Amino acid sequence: MALEGLCTRLHAVLADDLRVDGTDQTSSATERAMDFARILNDRLGLKGGTTFTLEEIVPDHAGLGSGTQLGLAVGMALTKLHGLNMSAGELARLLGRGARSGIGIGVFERGGVILDGGVAMEGDDNSLGHSEDGPPPPAISRLAFPNEWRVMLILEARSKGLHGGKESDAFDALPPYSSQQAATLCRIVLMQALPALVERDFSGFSRAITALQEAVGDHFVSVQGGRYSNSRVGEVLSWLSGQGIRGYGQSSWGPTGFAFCESEEEAARMIEKTRQKWRDDDGLQFMVCGGRNHGHLIETS
Repeated sequence: MALEGLCTRLHAVLADDLRVDGTDQTSSATERAMDFARILNDRLGLKGGTTFTLEEIVPDHAGLGSGTQLGLAVGMALTKLHGLNMSAGELARLLGRGARSGIGIGVFERGGVILDGGVAMEGDDNSLGHSEDGPPPPAISRLAFPNEWRVMLILEARSKGLHGGKESDAFDALPPYSSQQAATLCRIVLMQALPALVERDFSGFSRAITALQEAVGDHFVSVQGGRYSNSRVGEVLSWLSGQGIRGYGQSSWGPTGFAFCESEEEAARMIEKTRQKWRDDDGLQFMVCGGRNHGHLIETS
């Protein structure tokens, strides 16, 4: 799902050369943005240059989809400046993003809660022509996240989630899901989580997401060391469960954890208690976000 409160924002103008500027908070992303721009310049045969200024970015390698959002933002700005009309999916394919998941593309385009069709493994009779070398998995459902619900994020600044070659190695090392396991997960998503979301059944949605997270987390124990990739985040989530929170888990490879609250008031109370509980741990950060039910925005001047 897409979140309000965390975003990638950049400014771009045509120039003689290709350049990316940033702030202290965006310095780690400037080289990555430059790589994205160079790839697109080369593959699309664009002439001239562009100056990008990174004004805000999503924390990288935290399980929040920062790479895809940055790449698509750079690509959309670059192609618009050159008068090209390209979709997020087309840009993702050129940039090598979305090979395993179409979620980042879906939230960039439309926001909300996205379900994609997944990547079929080699030899799967139901492959529909998709593979890790093919187009991004298709978004097969998009639903709005209720405006009054909130998501509390547990951020761990001292560690990073798996990415790059280590992520690929981890996927290669994981055993495949059995047909029964896959059927159970599909049932949780399609017959519990999504219907509860449509009906605004907060309790039902929370229970379904936690069940899904626990099943997937246990499957990934061998490559991330536990149900959650970061033990401190795991401790916070366990404590939140004891406080009555019913919907929680880890975003992607982590280390970011999340917990759902039914209202802004509940989220404010819970984050204050959590901050007090972990006030001496300077590596943990907590924030509350709403859902973002729209896609990317382009402003011209």
